[in-house]
Amino acid sequence: MAGADSVRVARNTGYLFLRMILVLVVGLYTSRVVLRALGFTDFGIYNVVGSVVVFFGFLRLALTNATYRYIVYALGEGDSDKLGKTYSMAINCHVVLAAALLIILEAIGIPVVRHGLNIPPERIQAAMWAYQFSILTFAFSILQTPFNSNVIAHEKMDFYALVSIVEVLLKLGLAFIVASTGFDRLIMYAMLLTVSAVVVFLFYVIYCKIKFRDCRFEFFWNGKLVKEFASYSGWSLLVNAADVSITQLISIFFNLFLGVIANAALGIANQVIGQLNSFMGTFTQAFDPQIIKSYASGRRDYFMSLIYSTSKITFLLMLFICLPLVANIDFVLRIWLGEYPPDAPVFIKAIIVYVLIDSFQSPLWQAVHATGRLKVHQILMFCVKILAIPAMYLALKLGADGATTLLIWASVNLLSAIVRTVYMKTLIGLDLMKYLKDVVFIIVLVAAVAVPAVLWLSNYMGSNLKSFLISSTAAVIVVGGLSYFVALNRKEREVLKSMPVVGRVLNALSR
Repeated sequence: MAGADSVRVARNTGYLFLRMILVLVVGLYTSRVVLRALGFTDFGIYNVVGSVVVFFGFLRLALTNATYRYIVYALGEGDSDKLGKTYSMAINCHVVLAAALLIILEAIGIPVVRHGLNIPPERIQAAMWAYQFSILTFAFSILQTPFNSNVIAHEKMDFYALVSIVEVLLKLGLAFIVASTGFDRLIMYAMLLTVSAVVVFLFYVIYCKIKFRDCRFEFFWNGKLVKEFASYSGWSLLVNAADVSITQLISIFFNLFLGVIANAALGIANQVIGQLNSFMGTFTQAFDPQIIKSYASGRRDYFMSLIYSTSKITFLLMLFICLPLVANIDFVLRIWLGEYPPDAPVFIKAIIVYVLIDSFQSPLWQAVHATGRLKVHQILMFCVKILAIPAMYLALKLGADGATTLLIWASVNLLSAIVRTVYMKTLIGLDLMKYLKDVVFIIVLVAAVAVPAVLWLSNYMGSNLKSFLISSTAAVIVVGGLSYFVALNRKEREVLKSMPVVGRVLNALSR
C-alpha cells in the first residue's frame, strides 16, 4: 500500500479508531444502566423478542451488500450517471423492503411472541409492545441503509464516526430516562430506541442530500437495475439467511432449553460481542471501499496486497483487544455490571472464538463482493454454515450446556473459513501457500505465544484490579511487540506510522 490511497486509509482508520473507543466505552456503560433498569427478566425478554424481528434481518443484509457493492463499484469506475441511478434505485428498493417486512412481521411475529416463546404470563402485554417498537426500529434501520452505504462508499469516515458517537450518547441518555421512569420500563426502553433510530436516520438523509452532489435521488424505476440488485441480493441472501437464522435461533433455543436467565446471559455476551464486532468493522471499513475500488479499476497488485495485509492486521487487532478481556472476564463484568447472569463469562469466551475466526476472513468476504460472482461461494458457505443449526439443537436436546453449544457454532465457522479460503484460489487467484505463510502462520504464531502466557499470568494472580492491570499490560506488550516486529512487513509498518495518534506514539518509541 502506498501513495494517496494509503494516506486516505490511514486517516480514515484514525477517525474510526476514535469512534470505536468512544462507542465501546459509552456502549458498555449503557448496557450496565439498561440491565439495572430492566432487570434480568425484562432484559432477557427484550433480547428474545428482538430476535424474532432480527430473524428477518437477512433480507436487509442481502440488499445492503448489493447496495454497498454497486455504489462503491460505480465510484471506482468513475461513472457518475450510473452512480446516481444505482443510489436512487437502492433507496426505492429499501422502501419496498421496509414496507413488506412490516406486513410480514405483523402477520407472523405476533403469534410467535404471544404463544411460541417462553415469556412469563404477566409480561406478555409488555413484550407485545416491545415487539411493535422493535419492528419500527428495524424498519428505520432498513431505510437508513442506502444513505449509510453512500457515506461509507465516499469514505466520509469523519461524519460516520460523528453520527455513531451521537447515536451511542442518545442511547445512554434514554437508558437514564428508562431507569428513572414510572412507566413500564421494558415498553419505555423499546419506544425510546425507536426515537433514537429516527433521529439517526434523519442525520444520514440530510447529510447525503447536502454533501453528495454526484449522487442525487431521482424518482424513477429501472427494471434492469432491479434485476441486478435481485440477482446479487439473491445469492447474498443465502449466507445472510444462514448467519441471521443461526444467531437468532441460538436465542430461541436457549429460551426453550435453558430459560430466560440464559437469554439474559446471552444478551450480555451479545452486547460485548457487538462492541468487538464494531471494533472489527471500524478497521475493515477503512479498507473495504479500497478493496472494491481497486478491483473495479483493475489494480490487481494493490487489491491482493490489501487482502493479505487486512486479513492479518484485523486478527492481530482483535487479539489485542480480546485477550485482556478473556483473561479478566469475571473482573470486567463485576466492574461493568456489578451483578450479572452466572453463565455470561463463559458465553462471552465461547463467542470470542467465533469472532476471532471471522476477523481474518473479513477481507475475503469483501473480495467476493468486489468480483460480483457470488453464486458458488454463497452455496458453499450456506451448505457449511447451516450445519450449525441441527448440531446445536441436538447438543441442547442431549443436555449440553450453553457454552458447549456456542463452541459448536464456532467450530462450524472455522470449517466455513477453510472452505472459503480454498475456493478463493479459483475465484480471485489467491496464492494459497503465500496466504498460509503470510497470514495464517503469522496469526497462529502470535496467538500461540501470547494466549498461554497472558492466561497463565491472569490465573496465577486471580481476579482483581492488580491482575487486570498486569495481565492487560502483558497482553499489550506481547501482542503489540510480536505484531510490530514479527507479523508486519516494512510497508505495513509505514502505513501504521501514518495513522493519527498511533503513528506519533510509534515514532516516539522508535527514537
